[in-house]
Amino acid sequence: MKRKTILFFSPNISTFIQRDIELLSSDYQVKIFNLNQGSPLKLIPQLFKQLLFLIKNFRSADISICFFAGYNSVLPVIFKRCFKLPTLIIVGGTDAARFPKINYGSYVKRLNGMATAFSLRHCNHIIPVHESLVYQKYTYDDAGAPEQGYTVFAKKTKNVPFTPVYFGFDSQFFKANENNRKPLTFITVGNLQHKSLYIRKGYDLIIELARKRPELSFTLVGWDGKTHIDVPKNVQLLPYMNQTEVKTAFTEHEFYFQLSVMEGMPNALCEAMLCGCIPIGSNVSGIPFVIGDTGYILEQRNIDKLDNLIENILSNDNRKALSKAARERIKENFTYYRRQKELSEIIELYTK
Repeated sequence: MKRKTILFFSPNISTFIQRDIELLSSDYQVKIFNLNQGSPLKLIPQLFKQLLFLIKNFRSADISICFFAGYNSVLPVIFKRCFKLPTLIIVGGTDAARFPKINYGSYVKRLNGMATAFSLRHCNHIIPVHESLVYQKYTYDDAGAPEQGYTVFAKKTKNVPFTPVYFGFDSQFFKANENNRKPLTFITVGNLQHKSLYIRKGYDLIIELARKRPELSFTLVGWDGKTHIDVPKNVQLLPYMNQTEVKTAFTEHEFYFQLSVMEGMPNALCEAMLCGCIPIGSNVSGIPFVIGDTGYILEQRNIDKLDNLIENILSNDNRKALSKAARERIKENFTYYRRQKELSEIIELYTK
């Protein structure tokens, strides 16, 4: 029996996007186009290449899937309208957010916001990685509007069908190793190069906490080795790591920070929990849902509240039980199989 064909579009091939491609490839033929947006001058030739890709492949395709709404999803949606090629859009976070103070979110820039809203309005089905990306009241920080979610910024999308499908993770690869773990150690993973990411991921808050807590040890992964970052002696800056190196780093630390101003469903948080890190996260999007009752939530972006939270955490003598519970929560609830099954069910709705 001939396998159905998916045209898969994304603005990059990050680890979690590559993982989805691999999941889909087990049941479908997947043809990939990566729209590397870059500068506006590079965008036009990229869109032209995407148009040629669609012209060449749309007749043999059964459906198109766009990871993130934006420039990369405009032409697939137009082909959906003109040639009835079903189009699904996976909403990952930036396409459901607007934070002008830190220059984050697809709706900060007008043209990108228009492209994102148009795509979401006219696709067949929206697949957010967490339901909070549809709509949420936002109280963590004043960097963004008090309401977030694609239905807030992309008008006329409330009637577009949507189904949240959570990410899945490899519990066989990400495992705890209690022999490696050092007490009173905190780690976070991301990108320390760009100022907007530096603030959005909460690194500034972590460094401020480190200055107040010299007795604790902090590790920030994702430093390019060039960008100057003023940190105290108890903060270690490490370069970008591959998955194996990250896994080892997780097993060496007791806590994982996810103090983001905005997220969808953070992959690194889930992977750290699988490695037995006790999660400490911000009250943002899918973070409290991921953590559940296995860690701690910072309700507002405030250094004094974070310091008080850490004081409470360190007085808890039940930390080993929390570590085990964190791993079990991800292992039981967020599997590759579940994501693959739920994505396939949506695809089959439109390709019968």
